[in-house]
Order: sequence, then C-alpha cells, then structure tokens
Amino acid sequence: MTTDEKEMRAISLTLEAGEHIRSCIRCTYDWQQNSEKISLCGMLAVTSQRIIFYSCTMDHPWVKFINYHHISLAKLEKDLSDTRGNVLLIHRGENEVFCLLPNGERIDRFVAVLEQEAGISCKNQ
Repeated sequence: MTTDEKEMRAISLTLEAGEHIRSCIRCTYDWQQNSEKISLCGMLAVTSQRIIFYSCTMDHPWVKFINYHHISLAKLEKDLSDTRGNVLLIHRGENEVFCLLPNGERIDRFVAVLEQEAGISCKNQ
C-alpha cells in the first residue's frame, strides 16, 4: 500500500456518517508547537462537511479538522512560474497555510471543489 493510500484510508476512518471525500491533494503544513515549527507532509482532503489534513510524519499520525463555518477567508497563492501554489485559510482568526501543492489543473480542481463545498471564494493571489 502506498503512502497516499494509507493516508486516504486514515482520512476515511475519521469521516462521520454521511460525510464523503470530494477532493484531495498532497501538501505540507507547518505545525506550530510552542516556539517550534514542525513541517508535516500529508494529505489535505475536502469533504462534504469539512477539511481534513492527515500526516504520518516520522510514524506519528496527526490529524487537523477545519469546519467550513470557521473559515473567514481562503486564498489560492501561486508563484510566478505557476508551478506550485499554497492554499491559505483564515480559520478562527489564525492563518493556516498548506504549501507545496502540485501545479496546474490539479490545484484548480481542488480549489473549485473547496469553493463549492465550503461556499467560499478562493481568490487567486
């Protein structure tokens, strides 16, 4: 089983009754623990009810849930070469940045599903 398959299975196990994965993408997330930042590589999923990030960096599972109604702003940030991008979410007043996203159509599809499910606009920056 590949890493992506393991992460998708782990995300699937966290779903509530009637919740479905709509889109997912591989990315990194910098988790702030005290004064230290820990970069977690994992899978970001848009579901019918919320956003779920799952990482198993160094064999330690870590899950972050973001409910749509707690997101006040979402931005898609692409670099000038358009080869990578970041999704920035303002969640309960805090910046949540998911970075090093794959390029092109995959980001666009992911963001379109996020906009549809969350009922928000992710303006390109």
